[in-house]
Formats: sequence, structure tokens, C-alpha cells
Amino acid sequence: MSGRHPQPDFAAAPNRNALWAELAVSEWGRLGLSLAVVCPGSRSAPLAYAVARSPEIESLIAHDERAAGFVALGAARATGRAAMVITTSGTAVANLLPAVVEASQTGTPLIIVSADRPSELHECGANQAISQSRIFGEFARWSFDIPCAHEAIDLSWVLSTADEAWHRAHGPTRPAGPVHLNWMFREPLAPRVEPWDRCELAAIAQWIDTREPWRRVLASARIGSDVLSDLIARVSREQGDAARALVCVGALYSPAMRSAARVISQALGGSVIADVGSGLRHGCEQLPVVAHGDLIALSSRACEKLRPDFIVRIGGGVSSRRITEFLAAASRTGARQLLIRDAPMRIDPSHSARAEILLDAAQIAALATITRPATRPQSAEATAYARAWNDAQRAVEEVLDARLTAPSELLDEPSTARIVTAHCARESAAAPATLLVGNSMPIRDADMHAARTAAPLTVAVNRGASGIDGLLATAVGHARATGTTTYVHLGDLSLLHDVGSLALVRDSPVPLVIVLVNNDGGGIFHFLPLADHPALLDPWTTAPHGTLFAGVAQAFALHYDAPTTRAELGAALAGAHRRGGHEGRSTLIEVRTIRSENLHFHRALQAGIRARLDSFDTSPSLSSTATKATQ
Repeated sequence: MSGRHPQPDFAAAPNRNALWAELAVSEWGRLGLSLAVVCPGSRSAPLAYAVARSPEIESLIAHDERAAGFVALGAARATGRAAMVITTSGTAVANLLPAVVEASQTGTPLIIVSADRPSELHECGANQAISQSRIFGEFARWSFDIPCAHEAIDLSWVLSTADEAWHRAHGPTRPAGPVHLNWMFREPLAPRVEPWDRCELAAIAQWIDTREPWRRVLASARIGSDVLSDLIARVSREQGDAARALVCVGALYSPAMRSAARVISQALGGSVIADVGSGLRHGCEQLPVVAHGDLIALSSRACEKLRPDFIVRIGGGVSSRRITEFLAAASRTGARQLLIRDAPMRIDPSHSARAEILLDAAQIAALATITRPATRPQSAEATAYARAWNDAQRAVEEVLDARLTAPSELLDEPSTARIVTAHCARESAAAPATLLVGNSMPIRDADMHAARTAAPLTVAVNRGASGIDGLLATAVGHARATGTTTYVHLGDLSLLHDVGSLALVRDSPVPLVIVLVNNDGGGIFHFLPLADHPALLDPWTTAPHGTLFAGVAQAFALHYDAPTTRAELGAALAGAHRRGGHEGRSTLIEVRTIRSENLHFHRALQAGIRARLDSFDTSPSLSSTATKATQ
């Protein structure tokens, strides 16, 4: 982290480049910037100088621009406030594209500031000069070129432009997302003393003295109970006399939206299928959450009996393909579907929704303030329908408890997901913690097998574009922004993609615990149609690499464990937690599995669940409702 200085003395700025950068950085600090991630470079030196002198902004240095983008993404997700990435010119900017795409897809506020050569050094073969303007295309909410600092431009313009970037990133009336400021600098780039007129500061003297932002948004007051009452009334009108209502909550990417979704779900009543990325499975005493919807959907008999006639979708996409198909099948047989939407993109892969409710940032913030919403009255049919979902949930839990909890058994991927999530929830009950679940198999195993918990737990995912890059860096951003222990559950290819971010893990003042599932390649492809084509599956798709990670952990000064049984994994997690608290040291826990055995274990487990559900009977009241609904 950079050193801290008192309030900048803008009159002491060595040159106009440094002054403009300090003004913009100070304004973002006043607005609440969560983190500044600085990538080394020469052209961006005025911006790095400003961050180093800022008393308001937490900062870190990242050598890899791709990782830097994901660190900022994680910090913004954890806080709901934009983080900033600063890069030099050239290919450095292009390396930010994966994080910008993820931020765009999930409505995460980011401020990207790329340093650029001045106009006279473009299109003439000058070194490290590429066309950076609007390089992120449609993925940026706003792209703007900041000209070279000049005395003809009032300093108020710099502050106003910084404000505009902040407000466009947070989207009070538009979808939040990344903005890109492409900032041109002429020499001097270093803080070399050059003359500039200090009298220019008089025009912004009040801003300097008050410590308030230059431009504030004067939002109209929103009362949470009024917003909720209006929303529930609109849902009820759309629902009509449909009794078998099901709420499906997908991935959620901001603290405010997670709180709002919990409030809405509880107020609506009935059953809630909560994707692992929603976070609603944890701290859910007041919410009838179904955590194992994917496994319930294994049984065609259960699907038939549990078919809804009204569906409310909240948040982003769901990880489970079976749930997506279950909801689409219900829509094809007459179930009405309503979207409650805050995201920039529609979340309706079956194109079944005929109505939607759009929530802006102010409405979401108002809903998030409600602590104990009243649940709307439920009919006898609706109560019976919710009871049937709960019974199916218990049936699946019985099988999972029987198959995944014996402590002496060798580790497998489903039990790893269950143990990691349970451990994180227990620790979070004492002190807040975050669990970031990686893409590919880890998130599917967590979605299928991780249990509900009474303890709250923040669950983070990168499901906007579902990439396996940048996951460790994202976790570092969460840890730095929240100051709380962060756990990461990810696969071997994901770690190889982001191995350079282990340097950020090592240097993090907040310890991380990484649970790596190493099945030597892309295990998920054994579950996909490519598995029927073995010559293409292995090695062209699974991409085995033969890496064991003990040496990698040693290279980055991380503690290393390699448990083989479920009990040993629990002990390793407990040890990592103690070590992080006492020594501030991060840990890498490697769980080795075999891809082909993992496939067979999943199939055997699912066969047991399907058999249990196929023999599962519903209450007479639900049976009559189901008959009525299908006539």
C-alpha cells in the first residue's frame, strides 16, 4: 500500500499534469472510491503520483494489468462502490478487457484510467502508441478522452469530469458498469517542477476547503416500505389466482441487491430456489430457501409434482442447467414468468417472461434498508406447494448427509464443496467472511451440494461471462475492500490462468485461504457431450497439465496442505483460519482428484438422489393442486 500524506496542498503541485491528476483522484476519494489499483508505467506516472499522495484512497500495486482489473472488480463488488485501475499506454490497456467484460455483464462499477500519448504521437510510429480511445467498445458505459493538461481549461472541468465518470459508473438511473477515461499526457511525466499559475485555484477554493465533492446527486427520498408495497402489489396483480408461485434468485453482485432480494423473497412468501451465487442460502432462518433445486430436478416425477404456475426471477443467471430447463418447461405449459430486474441485460434464456419490474439504484437502496418485511398472506394451496418443495429438499439432504459426511472417506469434489461452504459459514458466524466460488466444476458442485446455513456468509462469483480467468485477483479485491478473511474454492486450470496473482495473495494484509481442486485438467467436460468423443476430449479439451502445486505455494511463500480425507480437509481449513489470524499468512490447500472417478461418483450420487425422489410422495393437498394445475 502507498504511504499516507495529509490533505494535498494543491498549490504545491510540481506541474500541471500532477495538479490535474491530484484533483481527479481527490474528487474520487471524496465520492467514496473503494480501492485504487496502480499498474507500473511511465506515461501514467502523474496518476500514480496522485494516488501515492492521497489521504482518502486505499491503494495497491499490481504488476499484471489483467489481474489488476479483477482486483478492482472484486473490491467494487464487495462494497458496491467503484474501484479504479490505472495503467500506462499500449497493450497494458488491452489486458483489462476480461475484467471490463465481467463488470459490464454484472453491472459492477469500475473506473478505468489509461494514460495515453498526446495526439501528435499517434499514427506516426511513436513507441507504445496504439489507438486506445473506446478500446472497450460496447462493454464500457462511457468512454471519454481527457486532453493534455492546459491552462485554457478551467480546473472545475477536471472535477466535473471526474464526477461524471463516477456517476456514470454507478448508474443512478442507468445500469452501473465500467467507464473508461483515456488520459493524454505530454512531458513532464515525472513530478518535475514547472511553472503554472496558482491563481487558478481560486475558482475551486470552496471545494478545497469544504472537503465535499464538487457535484453531488440530490436524490429524492425513497421509503423502503413504500417501494416494497408497490412492488408486491405489482407482482400480485401479475400473479392473479396462480397459487403455485416459485421465486428463483440467480447470482447477485452487490451488497444492496443481495439485501433487496432477500427482502423481496421474504415478502412474497412461498418457495425460493436460491442459486449459490445469490448468497441467500446463508442466514436464511426467515426464508424458505431451496438449496438443492438442481438435484431435485433430477427426478422427472418430482418435477411434475413441483411444476409452478407462476415464476418470479430475481437477479442474474443461475448456474444449474437443470433448473433453467425446469423453469422453461413450466413456461411452455402455461406458467407466467415475471422478471424483477436491476441488471443491464435481460436474464431470460428461454424468452418466456411476459412482464418485468425494473428497479433503479435508489429503489434497491431503499429496499435494502428493510430488516423484517412482513410476508404476504398465503392460500392453502400455496402453503401446500411450499411444503412439498421443503419435503423434497429434506429428501435430498438426507442422501447428501449419508453420502458426503463420513469423515474417514477419501475426498471427492462434491464433499469438498460441502465442507468448504460449511466451514466458511461457521467462521462467518463469529467474524464476517467471504467465499469466492470459481467457475467450471467448483460452482456447480457448490450449487448442487453445499447446504443451507443459519449463519450469514457472503458468497462471491464471476458469472457475468463465467470465465476462469482473474478469480484469485477478484478474491484479493474482496479481501482488500472488506478487511475480512476470504476463501477461494477453484479448479486447477483457473489457478494456472491466474497464477501470477499469488503474488497479490502473498502480499495481502488480509489473509486468504485457497482451496484448489486439482483434477489435472478440465473435469467439467466429462459431463458434457464432448465426453462421447474421447479422441477430442483428452487432451484437446480437458488439457491435462501434470502440475502439482506444492512448489508453487512455496515459491509464493504460502502455507501448503494436501488433505486426502474429509476430516483432513476440515482440519486444514481450521488450521488455515488460525494461521491467518495469528500470522496473517495465506494458505493453499490442494485437493487432488481423478476426473474419471469424479464423473462416476457424481453419477452414483445422483442415482441415489433420483431414486429417493422418485419414491417421494407429496401431501394429498398438493397432489390435488398438481392435478388441477395440469388439467
